[in-house]
Amino acid sequence: MEFSESHCYRLPAPGSCCSTLAGPANAIRARSRLLLLSVLACLLYFMSVASASATDELPDGAGLKRDTIMLLSYQAVAIGALYVMPESISNWSQEQKDDYSIADWWDNVRHPQWDEDEFWLNYLAHPYWGAAYYVRARERHYGRKGAFWYAVAMSTAYEYGAEALFEQPSIQDLLVTPVAGALLGDYFMSLRHGIRARYQPGEAMLFRHRALLGLTDPLGAINRQVRAWLGLREELSLKLYVRRPQAETRLRPARQDSPSGREFGVHFRYRWQ
Repeated sequence: MEFSESHCYRLPAPGSCCSTLAGPANAIRARSRLLLLSVLACLLYFMSVASASATDELPDGAGLKRDTIMLLSYQAVAIGALYVMPESISNWSQEQKDDYSIADWWDNVRHPQWDEDEFWLNYLAHPYWGAAYYVRARERHYGRKGAFWYAVAMSTAYEYGAEALFEQPSIQDLLVTPVAGALLGDYFMSLRHGIRARYQPGEAMLFRHRALLGLTDPLGAINRQVRAWLGLREELSLKLYVRRPQAETRLRPARQDSPSGREFGVHFRYRWQ
C-alpha cells in the first residue's frame, strides 16, 4: 500500500498582517478627521452668524453664576450618590473605592482619548446638554458668542472634573458638546421665542408649551424647582415715590430742590435668599 500526502504553505503577503492590525486604527483616524472637519465647519458658520447678534439687555452675570454653582452642586451630589450605591448600580467595586486616590484623576486628565461610547450618547445626549448650557446663558441675556463660550467652559469642566474621576476625558465630547450644542441651542431659542409670542404677560400657558419650555431649558427648570423646594426666592421691586417735605432739623435739613419742596424718586429693591 502506498500513501502520499502533500502540504502547501503560503507565506502572507508583505505587510498584510500589519495592514490588518492597522485597519481599526486607520478607521479611527478617518472618523477623527471627519469629526474635526465637521466641527470646524459648524464653528465657522456659527461664529459668522454670532458676529451679527446682539442683546438689548445687560448680561445677568450674577444669575448665571448662581446657575453654575447649582449645576456643579448637582454633579457633586451625583458623585456622592454613586459612591454609596452598590456595585450593581454604580459599577464601582468596594476595592476600587478603597484604592482610589487623587492620582487616578490626575492620570486621567493628562490622557484624554477618543472614546468608543454609543452613538446616541456622543452625538445626541452630549449635544442636548451642550444646548442646555447655551440656552441657560442666553436666558441670562448673553449673546451667541458669550453663550457658546459658556457651553465650552461647562463642557470642559465636566470632562476634566466629574467625569475624569472615573475615566479619561473624551476628545470628541469636548468638541461636539459645545459646537453642536450651540447650533441646537439656537434652534431651541427660536422655539422658546415662538411659544412666548403666543401669550400675553401673565397669561396661563398650555401644558405642552410649558413642557417644551422646560425641555429646552432643563437647567433653568431644575434650578427653579430646587429653589422652590429649599425655600429660596428672588424678589424684585421697582416703585416710584413722592415724599412730602419734612420739618427742618439739625440732622436733616429740608430739601429745597423742587419748587414745591417735594422729593421725587425711584426705589429699586432686589433680594435673593
